[in-house]
Amino acid sequence: MNLNIFRIKSLFAKNKIYLRSSFLYLLSAVISGILSIVINPFLAKNLSPEDYAIIGYFNSFSVIILPLLNLSLITYYLRTFYLTPENLRHRLADTILIALVFVGFISLILSSFAFYYFWKYSKVSFPFFPYALLTFAPIYFGNFVSLLTVNYRLNREAGKFAKITIIYAIVNALFAIILVVIFKYGATGRLLAILLAAIIFGSYSFKKTFCRLQFDWTVFKDGLKFGWPLTMAAILWFFLGGVDRVMLEKLNNSYTFGFYNVALQITGFLAVFYTAIAQTFEPDIYKAIADNKKGKIVKITGGIISVNAIPNILFFLFAPIIIKILTFDRYTDAYSFARILVLKNISITFYYSAITVIVGYGFTKSELLIRLIGALLCILMFKYLISKFGFYGAAWGQVLSFVLMTIIAGLFIMYKIINKRNKLRNTSFTKLIL
Repeated sequence: MNLNIFRIKSLFAKNKIYLRSSFLYLLSAVISGILSIVINPFLAKNLSPEDYAIIGYFNSFSVIILPLLNLSLITYYLRTFYLTPENLRHRLADTILIALVFVGFISLILSSFAFYYFWKYSKVSFPFFPYALLTFAPIYFGNFVSLLTVNYRLNREAGKFAKITIIYAIVNALFAIILVVIFKYGATGRLLAILLAAIIFGSYSFKKTFCRLQFDWTVFKDGLKFGWPLTMAAILWFFLGGVDRVMLEKLNNSYTFGFYNVALQITGFLAVFYTAIAQTFEPDIYKAIADNKKGKIVKITGGIISVNAIPNILFFLFAPIIIKILTFDRYTDAYSFARILVLKNISITFYYSAITVIVGYGFTKSELLIRLIGALLCILMFKYLISKFGFYGAAWGQVLSFVLMTIIAGLFIMYKIINKRNKLRNTSFTKLIL
């Protein structure tokens, strides 16, 4: 008995830092999620189906704009942090930060012009201005926040991470209440609230991250070399989870489109659980990869997938009641879409886990190939499903796209494992003959 107690205490002491970090990451995610849930009924009461349709449509393009504004340099920073000597890490951070300032701004201007021509050519029914600007600009400032929070995670400063995440969520919620509920600015107010919060916290994050004016061209070029396949792959992400809204806009049914986006938004709340878990253990996955501990990688990814599935399954069971409460019974019928879309939160964790391993081992170009193959197949799938089943086809397409991508990624990992084993056998056989 005493031996078991001693083992439990030893295990707790050994994993104390992980338990504390997990609690703080989860706490920040839960509080942020609760804030979104609390204000959602008030927003739903003051946003029309057309407002939700506009917000959902323009937000779908954020998937393309985000990688163009950061060129996957934050991912590069995450991967190279532990491989960089401690005395050079400030130089690494400053280089990435300065690159985000200038490259991000240029990309924002060019992306906005490119999207304008797409909007004009496609004859989109929603106005370009101010919605495109209000949707894309927060991404620029959000990159500085992302870099700061990544820094906190890498340095095991979970308390600071939780503090900025929670305050950011509170400010965002306050702006939303003021602009949507009090002043009733609709979709414009909701998007403007996000922009104002992003400007405030983006500026603060820049100040906290910046050490001194230093820029290492070697780091920058290495970051671009590492990140360009990931950037292209991230752009292709649009065809996995965003192209559905472009196709649905052509159905000219803003009312149902609004309900579809309500379901997307509410099921998106549950993504905070995955985010919290991933933020806790993602550095450990990269460290396990660096140490080549395959068993540990499997355990961590398996645990993330299992824990993430629990809240999503519960939501599936009680979706009608939950959506009725969260929308003041105004968008209760969105539950039929939500029950399908929530399954995406499970299928996507399998894909994310596989891709984290692939990227961690440095196969960024292979990840691009996987995404390209998947994007082409998903475009065809979405086109077929939407033409046959409309909005329900789009919802199932969201789920199945990541099932398909997981299969492709899994086959790639198996190929690498088998290929490595064959090389080892051939090497051993050659040595035996010699």
